[in-house]
Amino acid sequence: MARKKTSHSRLKLKSLISHRLREIRQELFGEHGGPELARRLNLPARTWYNYETGVTVPAEVLLAFIDQTGVNPVWLLSGEGPRYRRGVEDQVLSTLTPQELIRRGLEKLEQRPPSPPMDGQPGSGEFLTIGVVDPNDLAAEANPIRAIDSIFVYHGWLPRPSATVAIRVEDDAMHPILPVGSVVAIDRSIREPGGLEGRIVAARVEDRAVIRWLELSGRHLILRPNRPGPGSPTVALEPSALGKGSGPILGQVVWSWSRFA
Repeated sequence: MARKKTSHSRLKLKSLISHRLREIRQELFGEHGGPELARRLNLPARTWYNYETGVTVPAEVLLAFIDQTGVNPVWLLSGEGPRYRRGVEDQVLSTLTPQELIRRGLEKLEQRPPSPPMDGQPGSGEFLTIGVVDPNDLAAEANPIRAIDSIFVYHGWLPRPSATVAIRVEDDAMHPILPVGSVVAIDRSIREPGGLEGRIVAARVEDRAVIRWLELSGRHLILRPNRPGPGSPTVALEPSALGKGSGPILGQVVWSWSRFA
């Protein structure tokens, strides 16, 4: 028997919950705080990143996340009410257990009118379509750049959708954060190295588009893999190379969809 497809409304709800999980994690633990939060939840880091990219979160993990962060379960599930339970004015919420708050959040979701169907086109409701491009075309800065595939994205994840493209990760240099086959969204309008130190970027290295951590050392740009290896060494770009063309930085990675075996 064929598997029943997940409804658009369920996919939308899962995406919104994943977005809120990541939002709270970044707010409390920082941009690169996923491994620390995963440690506190007794999870592998890659499992937590999987939850942030839309995989269904088990109830026991949601409960542990709520206890660890103090997030309001009603807000986590429905987007309504205060973000945190601690210090909120609503004294009723503060007396409820996490299980009771989750039940209350689910009740609010059931009371909402059904969401209209999504057609997958840019600007339709809360989601839009982003083109997946060939990494070689991105490195060459082809104009226009041709999409070879597309992904469906919640609009709130991308600051500048019109300047954003996506590519598939072709090596394991960023494992386990971005295993081979993961998809990253790249904002091509953010290219100034000074504002990107400590962030994940797309960069041109030997005419290839690669995904790496960016560090600055004097006048040098350091492109560092998350897992160095013979095929993915740390690269230091000389100052003389930085002024060629439009520079080696192709954009900032602003979102990712990790692929886990």
